[in-house]
Amino acid sequence: MPERRSPRTLSDVSHLFLSGTEHGPRATQRSTVCVWIAVVGASLNRAHCAAGVAAAFARQGMCVSLLEVCRGLPNIGYYFGMEPAAYLAPTLGRSELVSGSWNGEIRFCFSADAAAFQRYHGEDLPPGAPHAIVVAFSYPPERAAARFLEGLHHATAAVSDEGSALGQRSPDAVITAGCREDAGRARALTAGMRDAFPHAALFLLADDVNGERPGDADEVLAVPADLRGSWARRLPPVDQLFGELAAGLLQVVSRRRRRGSGHAANG
Repeated sequence: MPERRSPRTLSDVSHLFLSGTEHGPRATQRSTVCVWIAVVGASLNRAHCAAGVAAAFARQGMCVSLLEVCRGLPNIGYYFGMEPAAYLAPTLGRSELVSGSWNGEIRFCFSADAAAFQRYHGEDLPPGAPHAIVVAFSYPPERAAARFLEGLHHATAAVSDEGSALGQRSPDAVITAGCREDAGRARALTAGMRDAFPHAALFLLADDVNGERPGDADEVLAVPADLRGSWARRLPPVDQLFGELAAGLLQVVSRRRRRGSGHAANG
């Protein structure tokens, strides 16, 4: 069942997550949310979506770490204003890792090889600041999926405060995305992600919603018809869609964390 019951903006719900659930001795623990964006097919611009979600989190005062497995162009380097020599590098060398920062709010890196992220050493995060980790990728063929997802676990841990202790970091939320021509595969991927990550918030982003029920997803959001018009701009997009995505994810993750905390306290 979907947990979204009323319209909301990111500013309406961000305080639920940013306030955290820790009290007493653990009050200084960083609040971190980890979001994976899995895109199927080539009809939806993966880098555009990733940059939009990251920018939406940053606008609410969160520090953001954005990783993209960028097999093909454009990539996030394009949307964060890098010169061609930089954002083209992973297409010339598969293991090439490119990194940078944007507006002092988003640190990012991208490579054609997920294993390369374990070499990433970005700027230190501000002490105690809430942290959003966004990992974007095009979902591979099923025969390669298990190994690929294992690499993402370790890649995410590389930018997470708790990464050195855990060795991997599972997502708190997953966005699966695909346009009309990839609709069947996107729904199959959504079901697979529900099985793989039963405790994660799960959103499906598609352009053929037509009022349908979410199914395996907590929510289904429609891709605006005019979103493609901003693909060519070399800036992170600011479409309302990305604010709604970030708001919904924080809302669902916050509710589930509070529910889990309550069960632990009563156990």
